[in-house]
Amino acid sequence: MNTQSEQNAGAAAGRRLITQVSSLDSLIGAHPDALRQIYRSGKPADPAELGDAPRGRLLSLQPTAGVHLAVRPLIRALASDWMPWKGNEFDHGGNSGTNLVLGSKVCRFKAQLVPSELDGEPTLALSYGERAFGNPWPVSALKDELRTPSPGLAIGPVLLKWHERWHVVLWFGLTRVDPQ
Repeated sequence: MNTQSEQNAGAAAGRRLITQVSSLDSLIGAHPDALRQIYRSGKPADPAELGDAPRGRLLSLQPTAGVHLAVRPLIRALASDWMPWKGNEFDHGGNSGTNLVLGSKVCRFKAQLVPSELDGEPTLALSYGERAFGNPWPVSALKDELRTPSPGLAIGPVLLKWHERWHVVLWFGLTRVDPQ
């Protein structure tokens, strides 16, 4: 929960603070700084809470943060239903999984609870660099982090390891999809 001084500081900076997240779609096109704040307030994501195949959405592109309002319509278009990436599928009790792209399972990952590259606090990390997975570069240089701000929903950064440092590339989210 934000303190009153943090709320005042956010208002003074002209930014709206999001204290509750009702749906993943409500975060599409959010500023990367707002997503980082929501991420920091969350708890490490639990694959069991997200279900076997949570739906994924692109939320924001980190490199465009300085011109966010100009590219926001592009981000919303990229996050539409025609985007090839549909989410993740967890297996082995949530310890590993794959990405779902155009109906295929691609880019295997290992899921584990580790300190976040952003703030050192616990997070669920999806690591693609395991040699056994055979993911090509740049996929093998990626790591996703996930925290849960609301039940059945997780958000986090996609990080790229470049010159021995982790860099935020984009923000994404997963939401539980219950069978009908």
